[in-house]
Amino acid sequence: MKLEERERGLLTLIEEYRDAECRTLLETARAEAKTLLADAYRRARAQLHERVVSERANARSRLHAARAEHDTRLRASGDRANAQLLESAWPRLREALSRRWAHAETRAIWARHAIAQARRRLPPGPWTLRHPPAWSAAEWGPLEAELTRALGQAPHFRADGAVSAGLVIEAQGAVLDASLEGLLSDRRRLEARLLAVLARHPTDAGVQT
Repeated sequence: MKLEERERGLLTLIEEYRDAECRTLLETARAEAKTLLADAYRRARAQLHERVVSERANARSRLHAARAEHDTRLRASGDRANAQLLESAWPRLREALSRRWAHAETRAIWARHAIAQARRRLPPGPWTLRHPPAWSAAEWGPLEAELTRALGQAPHFRADGAVSAGLVIEAQGAVLDASLEGLLSDRRRLEARLLAVLARHPTDAGVQT
């Protein structure tokens, strides 16, 4: 074989080796690029998912905060309205009870109800019934007779200027306060009951007593 032919054969082998190496390097580079691109896509998707989750959480948090603020303002507005309502209703309640005692028919109902409560709760024995000075013996006389028969001894009816309406009944240190002042003494409880009634019958809030 001539030298020239051997050189061409060697060059051909070199070129084939070079081409094979180039193909190998190119395929390796493409595989690495594909892997890197997949990793980049995966990281991008993960970051996007994290941002979406974070934005959703922030949106929910803002929504809850807005609702809480709205509810707080609504409660505050309702509390102010209830406070104004109760402030105007309280003197009307006192006036309505005073009117009940001012009329003989409802006054008798009030007195008999107070005595019935006292008979269930107070011990027997000497009773003292404190009442407004204007309540005449002509009205409480029949009650005195009934209590004398029920208790076995006459009760003591005593006019008391501190009692503007109703009765305060005392027996052996126990007291049943059915006076106007006693009935209105637990203002918080009465206001709660009044609000409960108005909640059930909201259209009655503007009705005059």
